[in-house]
Amino acid sequence: MPETGESKVPAIKMVEITKTFGGVKALDRVSFDVYEGEIRGLVGENGAGKSTLMKVLSGVHTDYSGEMQIRGKKVRFGATSDALAHGIGMIYQELSVIDCLTVAENVFLGKQPVNAMGVVKWREMQQLAEEHLKDLGIDVNVNLPLNLLPFSIRQMIEIAKVIFSGARIIIMDEPTSSLSHVETDQLFQFVTTLKGRGHTIVFISHLIEDVMTISDTITILKDGQVVDTVENRAIGKHDVISRMVGVTKGHLVREADEVVRLRSPDTDGVLEVKGLTKERDYEDVSFVLRRGEILGLYGPLGAGQEDLGKSIFGLKGYDSGSVLIEGRPVPKERPSKVKNAGIAYIAADRKSSLFHQFELFKNVTLPYLAQVIGPDLRWILKEKREKAITTRQIKNFFIKTSGPSALLGSLSGGNQQKVALAKWLTVPPKVLIFQEPTRGVDVGAKAEIVQIIRKLKDEGLSCIVISMEPETILDLADRVLIFNRGRVVREIKNTETSKLKILEIT
Repeated sequence: MPETGESKVPAIKMVEITKTFGGVKALDRVSFDVYEGEIRGLVGENGAGKSTLMKVLSGVHTDYSGEMQIRGKKVRFGATSDALAHGIGMIYQELSVIDCLTVAENVFLGKQPVNAMGVVKWREMQQLAEEHLKDLGIDVNVNLPLNLLPFSIRQMIEIAKVIFSGARIIIMDEPTSSLSHVETDQLFQFVTTLKGRGHTIVFISHLIEDVMTISDTITILKDGQVVDTVENRAIGKHDVISRMVGVTKGHLVREADEVVRLRSPDTDGVLEVKGLTKERDYEDVSFVLRRGEILGLYGPLGAGQEDLGKSIFGLKGYDSGSVLIEGRPVPKERPSKVKNAGIAYIAADRKSSLFHQFELFKNVTLPYLAQVIGPDLRWILKEKREKAITTRQIKNFFIKTSGPSALLGSLSGGNQQKVALAKWLTVPPKVLIFQEPTRGVDVGAKAEIVQIIRKLKDEGLSCIVISMEPETILDLADRVLIFNRGRVVREIKNTETSKLKILEIT
């Protein structure tokens, strides 16, 4: 592999790392070397071992076999603090910054400069934060609350916080999954700056294009083992995917100019949205969703389609307009009432809709608990019935798990997404709204989720798919509404289109 620093000693050297969970090998004799100033892409299907390997490196998992060296020194971490003391920091997909605090407060979170009386030196903290961020090329008002800034800037602040804590090795887990194309470019410029300063980056992503854009080298994992480590310029996207999944699956990658035929069914309307408007979010949105139709709502981050989906389900209010299901008004800002009317909503953030510390059966049956346990004695949780229903859903949705009593947190991201599907389909709704249904999952799991959603459509379920990924929209939608700055700027139906054409519109 390239030796990008002056020293030939790797910044990271992991030798024959093996990690098991309940007798199952998550990592099987994995060796992994990364050099100073290198950006290493790490790819593989969900459950391939990417996160487990990085959690060993960052001190989260301490019970493993094998050897690890940092800059030539043999180490074995007992906690994440030990890893950070050796200059290793991990940036998770779900950021740990606090949105209501200022930029400066986040940069110094837990390490604020104080005087002898223990009072925070606010001006000094603000000045140091500004100097530190400018040194990294981040020009931002450090007194602004973080929630007023774009997501990409928040992500950079999190990285800066980790670097300020002493990290020279940065592990980035799915950093671009919530970013628009412009924000991704902005983040990549920042990562390139870090590389130029000698930082070592491990870049984990299911977005193969992003990995191939930013990485110097790529390591491919499958079933807990290293399949290959190659220089970026020596491999193509199709080759990466075929090695990830073990067989040639070129059809899982949609080329930019690949033509897709959209065909909307000529069926009765189920859901009608009339002139829906929410100031600063979206304006005058109208459409009819037909029975057995998948309607795609596409647009860049902040274009309004995500807020619209939340408003339909009652998670957000709206200023004017109406929503009707089968001709009846849908309650406003009352998610429980909206659910009872026959609309279900699967959020992009699995963390917000699932309980990782609970068993699968408790997650799957929760939205429809009263129906599951029967009309009588509703206060008694009938666990046997819950497990039987969950076992059926595990089979229906191809969920890889040891059974209904397994903890949700033990499942891979793709299987957690299937649990979210199973949860809302325990009692089938009339309309199902998906927000980023394949976010954070690998190409194999994505293909399975796409297959499941198409099957639901064929069974007559009406679906709305909201996504910033044109590939996801083209994989699923019969008809597409394209959003830009809160307005529907184009409807695409009963015609041929491609990713390039969609991107040109936005």
